[in-house]
Amino acid sequence: MRFTIPRIKIPFAVKKRAKTGLSVYITDRTLRILELNDRLQPTFEPVAHIWSEKDINERIEILKGYVEKYGLKGKEVISALHVTDGLLKYYKYPATLSQKDLISSIDWAIKREQSMVKEETLYDYYILRDRGEDKSVGVVVVFARKESVENLKRLIESAGMKLKILDYEVVSIINYGIREKFPIPFSILYVDYDYFTLTSYSYASIVYSSTRLDFDTYLNTGDVDIIENFFAEVRNQIVISDSPNLYLAGPILEEQTLLDLAMENLPIIGLLDLPDIKPGFTIPYILSIRGMEG
Repeated sequence: MRFTIPRIKIPFAVKKRAKTGLSVYITDRTLRILELNDRLQPTFEPVAHIWSEKDINERIEILKGYVEKYGLKGKEVISALHVTDGLLKYYKYPATLSQKDLISSIDWAIKREQSMVKEETLYDYYILRDRGEDKSVGVVVVFARKESVENLKRLIESAGMKLKILDYEVVSIINYGIREKFPIPFSILYVDYDYFTLTSYSYASIVYSSTRLDFDTYLNTGDVDIIENFFAEVRNQIVISDSPNLYLAGPILEEQTLLDLAMENLPIIGLLDLPDIKPGFTIPYILSIRGMEG
């Protein structure tokens, strides 16, 4: 069974957009809601609500409250699965393959991956042909836990909205780099309060990894072991993935103490700040723009 996610593509911009793009991005810690107009400005104050101690019914009621407050009932939403709820695989095939043989190869690869997973999964894939000097055909396949997709859909639709497009966090991060026209290859370190994701994108490969964090405790207690372990883990992953051109993104940019330490201890060449929006909304921002593409 397939589910629909936006495609990685260049150029990012389209000639015609919807008037607004509404994104709802959910992690176990935080609910984030952002709606952009066609000038890429928020239509209301972006929402960041910590709900890590809430159960599913309480979360539905919280989301309903914002739906009512901002008049979002019945609106179409783009959302994204958290990195841990999906799996991205990248395949390369000879450019000389016929379309029929290419599709057959992709179908075989998908069946092979699904045979190795005990949980029921959904998937989507897309083919990348315009890849610079690399003349092979790249194929991105995203697998997702069916239960995770259904739970996210139920949460959003129980609050009165319609889930139109479901993205995957890693794809959203890559699309941000493409939209900003980063030189390829590039890497983006997205750091939230309870996890970080390091994603590297090139014409030859897509490599990513994710690790849990506890920056809330660090900010409350100043426990240096937390920050030192974070830097050590990031450095290790940078070496393993051979991450080039590293950019920093996410809520960490809102915490000056953490930002200063990151700039001192990691080989960061740029910050993914947002115009007139807190950097914690990096993923909702790119989702909202995607949503306007239709």
